Amino acid sequence: MRTMIVLTCLTICTIIPAIGQSNAPAEVDLAKASLDTVWQTVYEYHFDSTFGGLDWKEIHDRYARLAAVPQDDESFIKLLNQMLLELKLSHYAVFREKDKAGMSEGSIGIDLRLFGNDAIITAVDPGFPAAQAGIKPGYQITSIGGTSVQQILSDAATEHMPHFNERHKIGSLCKKIRNRCFKRPGDSVAISYEDGAGVSHDVTLKMKQRTGGIKIAEELPTVFVDFRTERLSDDIGYIYFSKFFPPVDSLFLAAMDSMSNMRSLIIDIRGNPGGMHEVGEAIASKLVSKRTLFSVFRYRDSTQEVSVSPDPPVFDGPIAILIDVMNGSAAERFPACMQSIERAKIIGERSPGSVGPSNVKRLPNSASFIYLIAQSLTPDGTVLEGHGVIPDITVSLDRAALLKGVDTQIERAIVYLKSEMKLK
Repeated sequence: MRTMIVLTCLTICTIIPAIGQSNAPAEVDLAKASLDTVWQTVYEYHFDSTFGGLDWKEIHDRYARLAAVPQDDESFIKLLNQMLLELKLSHYAVFREKDKAGMSEGSIGIDLRLFGNDAIITAVDPGFPAAQAGIKPGYQITSIGGTSVQQILSDAATEHMPHFNERHKIGSLCKKIRNRCFKRPGDSVAISYEDGAGVSHDVTLKMKQRTGGIKIAEELPTVFVDFRTERLSDDIGYIYFSKFFPPVDSLFLAAMDSMSNMRSLIIDIRGNPGGMHEVGEAIASKLVSKRTLFSVFRYRDSTQEVSVSPDPPVFDGPIAILIDVMNGSAAERFPACMQSIERAKIIGERSPGSVGPSNVKRLPNSASFIYLIAQSLTPDGTVLEGHGVIPDITVSLDRAALLKGVDTQIERAIVYLKSEMKLK
């Protein structure tokens, strides 16, 4: 049995010795050793020995020639990501911890999505500075830290981060904007926004310490997990969590116990980038009535079937799971498999298909490298990579509704669940 962590699907592994790496390499040798390590890791661990028809050795030689020219760290990491982009798959990326701004300890307390090229606030945390400044869902952010949203989007277009379909690109662009709202606690950021009447405002907000931080791996910064529950009208339970990491599994089980008399359930994982597959399986164990084939992992040399068994008491009412283009990895596998076994209706927007599973390692130049090791399939044989999760009911957020305090995706889930409860 293989054990997998998915942070976007992460497991810790030993660094593979790089081709030609010396014991004390010079700076230029560190670049060569890092490129060789990336190439060799893909060569040994990619689930497809044909690399999708690519000549992976030719690709190594081509990029090795480019890497032989001295360049700064940022340019070199872009070059490595260009090489990985040739694979046209998710979960291949080289990055520095400083690039993971969304994992910073401080936040102003907002979430946002792109509506075309407009950054619209979709949620505001009542305990954070944005709410205290009067910022509300539906407002449009026009600049962050003195940089316009349009400039952020323009700059992102010049980067060579892997985008394997348009949905993944949109989600990545949204993260580029949103991540500027995270810094160290106490740091300040200038925000310009337009309210619902189109009136412009400028505020400076100080970052507040986030809670729920956990350290998953040495190669990664601290990740922060948000979890909340609510009992809606008509005995509909609502559970939101931001990542598939502990203690979400135990919190979910406790929430199910506390809402034991609810008749239906909304699981909101919009914007969730993933986490540990095992957390999704623990959640599923409270939602199935018999041992069930839940998913399949296809490695280069083997196939692993994953089943879940019920963990009584189980919830047997109708379930709606909310997703969008910001979902990834374990947060795509879980809804896809719940949909495949016909245990939940999926509502929202199609996810990108960035699924994994993958490993992470430290490169000789000290950058982190995440790489794919298997193909993820649903029980009915659907390959999730690139395909994503197609909702049973497609509905987008609406700015006019957000300005009125209405989340159209949650509202649609409520309508669906009420109709299902009437049938019982």
